[in-house]
Amino acid sequence: MSPNKDGWKLNETREAKAAITEILSKLEMDQVFEIKDWLNKYVEETPSNQITSNYEKEKKKKMFDKGANKLDRIAAYLRDKAVDVPSKAPSKLKYPTEGFDSDCTEINTCEIDSFLYDDEDIEDMVQRDILSRTYCPTCNSRDTVALNFISHSLSRLQVKFLFDKLMPSTCQHVLDIGSRLGAVVYGASIFTNGNVSTVGVEMDADYAALALRTIRQFGIKNVEILRDDIRHLPHVFKDEQFIVMNNVFSFFLSKTEQEECWEYLHTHMRPGTVLAHHPPIEKITEHLDLSFSVEDWLEFVNTAEECLEYGGNDQEIYEEMESICKYIVRDSKSADASVVE
Repeated sequence: MSPNKDGWKLNETREAKAAITEILSKLEMDQVFEIKDWLNKYVEETPSNQITSNYEKEKKKKMFDKGANKLDRIAAYLRDKAVDVPSKAPSKLKYPTEGFDSDCTEINTCEIDSFLYDDEDIEDMVQRDILSRTYCPTCNSRDTVALNFISHSLSRLQVKFLFDKLMPSTCQHVLDIGSRLGAVVYGASIFTNGNVSTVGVEMDADYAALALRTIRQFGIKNVEILRDDIRHLPHVFKDEQFIVMNNVFSFFLSKTEQEECWEYLHTHMRPGTVLAHHPPIEKITEHLDLSFSVEDWLEFVNTAEECLEYGGNDQEIYEEMESICKYIVRDSKSADASVVE
């Protein structure tokens, strides 16, 4: 333990003793002896983690608040490099022509990276005429309609939510498929103090190189960025793994390629793997011809309680967290056995 941490604990202990002394000074001696007997019994009979539960909660909160501040600094660093600046020009995405998100086109859609730009940033750009929320479907007409806003990164709050509420403490490995700017990779290291091994897979060479520079700049620990196609990397799938995907196929691959990717994941994800996906997998795969049923492969986990804890009375935040779906990969052998029975 470091000298600073020793001093901090000593100071906490001194403050606790002072507080107890203050309480006892207000009691009569028979009450003091009653408190003493009760305290001895309480410490002997109560599990230690229950005694210090508030301390552990506060400790975790401080760690996550500190981590959130670091994510903010990383986002600012990337914005300063003019990475993924929202533009009025049509993007080069492969817009879906069928299924979920098929209503998005080059004309009616604006891509904004949620990791870099939050709602306040977007409103500021609108006010400064850098960005518009609407477009005119017919030239010189006042008949404007709202643009579709899409992001291929999770927001900083969503990244925090992943590792605060969705990743089980038993997970030892994190895999981010379609790592892009590295938002999830940074969060995995920051919010676990680098105690889980993390791999980010990204096909775009520029994004992968930028993520590596950012990792070095901010001292992100125990992470690896692979510039490759996930279909070439069977070795990255592990037991006790948490996998994160943010609609990584729909806007970048043909229908046939998407089917190949999902078939590959179905083959290689191990039973018990926890998968966080945005948006619902059932919706983005319903138009694909797959050899398996998503419901038979993945068990959906209801996270309404966790979303409510984050959202509270803010419906927008609640829905933002709810849009990340949690699944557990079923054991196909157990499923097959139950069908036979």
